Amino acid sequence: MRYLLSVAALLFITSIGLGQDFIVTMKNDTLKGDIKILSYDLMDRVQFSDGKKKTMYTAVQLRSLSFKNEVYAPVKFDNTIRMMKVIRSGFLSLYAFKFPNQVTYDGKLLVKMGNTPQEVPNLGFKRYIGGVVEDCPTVSEKVKNGDYNRNNIEQLVIEYNGCVANTQEQRFESVTNKVSNSTTDFIEQLRERVNKSDLTTKNEVNDLLNSITDRVKKNEPVPAYMKDGLKGYLSVRDDFKEDTEQLLLLLNK
Repeated sequence: MRYLLSVAALLFITSIGLGQDFIVTMKNDTLKGDIKILSYDLMDRVQFSDGKKKTMYTAVQLRSLSFKNEVYAPVKFDNTIRMMKVIRSGFLSLYAFKFPNQVTYDGKLLVKMGNTPQEVPNLGFKRYIGGVVEDCPTVSEKVKNGDYNRNNIEQLVIEYNGCVANTQEQRFESVTNKVSNSTTDFIEQLRERVNKSDLTTKNEVNDLLNSITDRVKKNEPVPAYMKDGLKGYLSVRDDFKEDTEQLLLLLNK
């Protein structure tokens, strides 16, 4: 989905402020002027005028545009590239498009990152759209129960994107906790070896290991001076050199 409007691009448009028509080119140039969206067989075009001259852009030459206070973006669908109206943008985006030989944007298209675009159907909504949102059980269940249909598809997209965001955050926290636990376990094993050794700097090493453990448990970065100090105490010993290097690798992840 190379030509889909990203969330960042949508925020960029919002930051400019709507009110005057403008286009955003693939070079990130923002040009204000008069706009006409023209439909062709395979690829839409945009006629742009800055008051001095007219320029014709193909859909693939533009990132987005604002026309009459609404945002449009090029979307690849059914072997065509159309300038579609952005209704919602996110992991799951909702666009409005024109059916052939029509002037109104009555068609609805769902675009899920990494997946084939899915037209929102009048018939078979549960079957087709249920497959799009099946990775979010709460939304999927509402589709099956008929709580969501073509008329409230925008609300479905909002809830689904919120569900995905929460799931990703939980996955990140889970991975972070696993890394933290494995690191602290390794530190404790190293501490036991240090305490059983004939190392003359046990107290200093234990103090450093305590400080490092506190940082890891709080998911805070371990300062370079702590790493360097630990390395200075342990890497000079052949029996601790490998463990020290392993711990430093864990701390740098």
